[in-house]
Amino acid sequence: MFRNFMYKIAQFMQGRYGNDKLNTFLLVVTAILYVINLFVRTPWFFIVMMIPVGLYIFRALSKNINKRLYENRIYENIYNTVVNFFKRQYFKIRDFKTHRYVKCPYCKSQLRLKKRTGNQTIHCPRCNEDFKKNILF
Repeated sequence: MFRNFMYKIAQFMQGRYGNDKLNTFLLVVTAILYVINLFVRTPWFFIVMMIPVGLYIFRALSKNINKRLYENRIYENIYNTVVNFFKRQYFKIRDFKTHRYVKCPYCKSQLRLKKRTGNQTIHCPRCNEDFKKNILF
């Protein structure tokens, strides 16, 4: 009986998109909004809480797989940008006593320098440009 039900579900889901990182994020947002809704208890907030659920169901049952892959790729790019930003901030705090982080004015890449104060000529390994930087502390 249960095996027959699972077989029918598998047949229904064939050719549909299913789950990915964006859908998982939508479920996490829904869970957070649900916990907030326990304290707020307003009808409009419940409607706002159901928007990510609707998007999740729509994306999971969609047959336009290329469009859902494109949406997920955009989400992952944004996610990686945010995560990398916070990683850089963590490294700056962790290495505060021994290193300084400087942005190259030409290619905008972050360079990690040993802690030395005063005027320095810095060579960027990414764009092979030299620039001067005054490091105060």
